[in-house]
Amino acid sequence: MREIMIGLLSMISYNISAQSFMTQWISLPEVDSTSQVWFRQTIVDSQRPTLANIIITTTGQIELYVNGYNVSTDTRLPYRVYSDNDKPICMSFNVTRFLRPDSNTIAVWYSPTYPHIQPRQISLNYNGVMPDGEKFSYNADEEWLCRKANISLTADGEEEFFSPSNDAVWNSSEYEPACWIGAKLQNDDTTSSITDYASFYNSRRVTKIIRPECHKISRDSIEYRFNPAFQGYVRITLREAKKGEKLDIGGLKYTCNGDIDEQAYRKFTDKYCDYVIICGDRRFRKSQIQNVEGVEISTYFHSNWLY
Repeated sequence: MREIMIGLLSMISYNISAQSFMTQWISLPEVDSTSQVWFRQTIVDSQRPTLANIIITTTGQIELYVNGYNVSTDTRLPYRVYSDNDKPICMSFNVTRFLRPDSNTIAVWYSPTYPHIQPRQISLNYNGVMPDGEKFSYNADEEWLCRKANISLTADGEEEFFSPSNDAVWNSSEYEPACWIGAKLQNDDTTSSITDYASFYNSRRVTKIIRPECHKISRDSIEYRFNPAFQGYVRITLREAKKGEKLDIGGLKYTCNGDIDEQAYRKFTDKYCDYVIICGDRRFRKSQIQNVEGVEISTYFHSNWLY
């Protein structure tokens, strides 16, 4: 209870000052309306903070990681009533439980809100208290590294997933970000238009894994049907697919990495699913499909300050 009260008071105090630091935005140097972006920064500490929060504002959707761990059990953050709305939304997370005593890597997976070309992608503040009582506060700036992610949006509302196996741990402390570039810094007074998702707000999470009811094999494709239908996405597990092999999974364009086992799925888009048709190039074999799952996503009212 004491930790909860301290955390609440700290988050309240930092939220009061949020209007000043949330004017500092970072982005990929050359932005467009479809590229998803990875951001990361490692902060060296002499000891583990006793309390740490991250306050992040975005015009798109994000996943936030600390030392490789997704800090939220929710998905496709923040919840937007209209998928094409790029209004800045602010969220706060207590990340104390993910911290290490030597260094901590903060990483963000960002997806733009299509069709907007938005130079204000994320604004982030990492703050907290050290064991000696000293407070700290760091803003994301041009020292942060970034690069285009291996998934991007497409103009027809789908996603394209290129799966290089060597980038699987891009958000961890052990990963060496070779060939990454510095983020572009932009100061912009937009605080008056920011919506603050502090602790109580609508959000989305995975609620059910659904197995297909049946499937039908055609000459060059295979169709899986789900009953009941659901809102979400389809995730498939492949085995012994060839490196560079291309698949179409209900509109998701997927390029295989050639690992023994790999999974293909949507990252930031979802749709109404009652069936999915899977097809591929000349190297595609139906025997490569090892598992098919429907991932149902539902909206709920989030009421926990921790995440």
